[in-house]
Amino acid sequence: MRINYIKIGKNNKGGNLNMKKTKRQNGITLVALVITIIILLILATISIQSLTNTGLFKKAQEAKKKTQNATENQAKTLNEYEDELNKYISGTISKQPVKKVEDNIGSVLSTTDNTELQDAYGNKIVVPAGFKIVSNSDTNNATTVDKGIVIEDATSAVTAGSQFVWVPVGKIYTDEQKKESKTKTITLGRYDFDETTGAESAYSGSYVEEDKGNTSTTLKNWGNTIAKNITNFKTSVVTNGGYYIGRYEARTTTTRNSKDDVLTQITERGIDQVYNFVTQPQAAGQAQNMYNSSKFTSDLINSYAWDTAITFIQKCSDQTNYANQISLNTDNLLQTGTTIDQKCNIFDMASNVWEWSTEVSDDLTNPCSARGGGFHNSASFVGIRGCGDINYSNMYGGFRPILYINI
Repeated sequence: MRINYIKIGKNNKGGNLNMKKTKRQNGITLVALVITIIILLILATISIQSLTNTGLFKKAQEAKKKTQNATENQAKTLNEYEDELNKYISGTISKQPVKKVEDNIGSVLSTTDNTELQDAYGNKIVVPAGFKIVSNSDTNNATTVDKGIVIEDATSAVTAGSQFVWVPVGKIYTDEQKKESKTKTITLGRYDFDETTGAESAYSGSYVEEDKGNTSTTLKNWGNTIAKNITNFKTSVVTNGGYYIGRYEARTTTTRNSKDDVLTQITERGIDQVYNFVTQPQAAGQAQNMYNSSKFTSDLINSYAWDTAITFIQKCSDQTNYANQISLNTDNLLQTGTTIDQKCNIFDMASNVWEWSTEVSDDLTNPCSARGGGFHNSASFVGIRGCGDINYSNMYGGFRPILYINI
C-alpha cells in the first residue's frame, strides 16, 4: 500500500506555526481564569469573615426580629383599639369608655345621659341619668350585681332619695376568673314556682300580660291599667342586661286612710309611709308618672319583672325557695316596712302588703292582678297571684314601681 504524503510548503509551515501559537494562548488564558477564580474566592472568604467578625449578620437578624415584634405589637394595639371602640354603644347610653362600679360610688355620673358601668366581675349595669350608686352598710356594701346594686335618685326635687335595685338578666359572673361553675343565668320570663322547692317553670296559668288573642284595647276596656309598653320593657331588659325594681313597697310622705285620699307623690325612700289604700288604676298612674324622662321609663311592676326578681333572689341570695316565703310580719302593718325581709337589697316582696301589678286576670269582674305576701294572710306568699276589681283597695294592699332604660 502506498501512502501519499502531503508536501508542506512555506505557507503550510507558517500555518503549522500559527496552530502551535494558538494552543499556547489558550493554555495561558485558562490558567489566568483559574487564578482569577481563586483570587475571587479568597476575597469572598475574607469578606465573609470580615462581616461575621463585625457582627453584621447578627445585627441583621436582630433587626428582622425587631421588625417582626413591632408588627405584632402594632396588630395587638389595633385590636385593643377595636375592642375599645366596640364598647361604645348607640342610643341613650353616653359614649364613654366603660367605667367600674367601685370607682363611681356616691356621685351622680351624668344628669343628662344614662351611663354604663361594669362591676368587678365584668357584669353590666346601666345607671339612669340623675342617679348615683349607693354602697354602704345599709346596702350591704354591694358593688357587684349578684349582691343587688342600689341606685338613688340624686337630682329630682320631689323624688330625691328614692332607691331602686338592679335586677340583672342573662349570664351573671360571680368571680373575677369568670368560672363557668360559678356563673348564674337569669332569664326574663313569667313563671310558676314549685310549691315545695320554689323551682321555676314557664307560667301556664290564665293571667295575661300582653295580647294573646285579645287586643290591647280589649285589655284596657277591662278597666285595669296595663303596662306602658311591655314590648319596649322586654327589649330594653335584653338589650341592657337588666332593669330596676323599687327597693321598697311604694311610699308616700303622709299616712293614707282611704282610696279617696289625695293621691300624693310616690317615693321609694325607706323612711316614708307605705302607699296603701290605693286601687290598681291609681297605683299604675302613680308609678307611670313617677318620672318623665327621655332616658328611662317608670311603670307599675309587671309579671315579667316580679317573677324574674324572684329567680334573681333565689339564684343569688341564701334563700333558694324565696317564692314560697310568707310574710315575716304577721301582727300588724309596718308603715316603713320590715327590716328583716330583705334579699339582694330588695325589701318586703313577701311581707307587709300585697302589691298591684299590670298583669290581667281572666276574671272580667276582677281583672286586676295582685302579687306577693302580706301581714294579714299567712296563706299568701311571694309567688302567689290574686285578683281584685278596679275599685278594690284596703290597708293590706300597695304597689311597687320599676324603671327600665329607654332604647
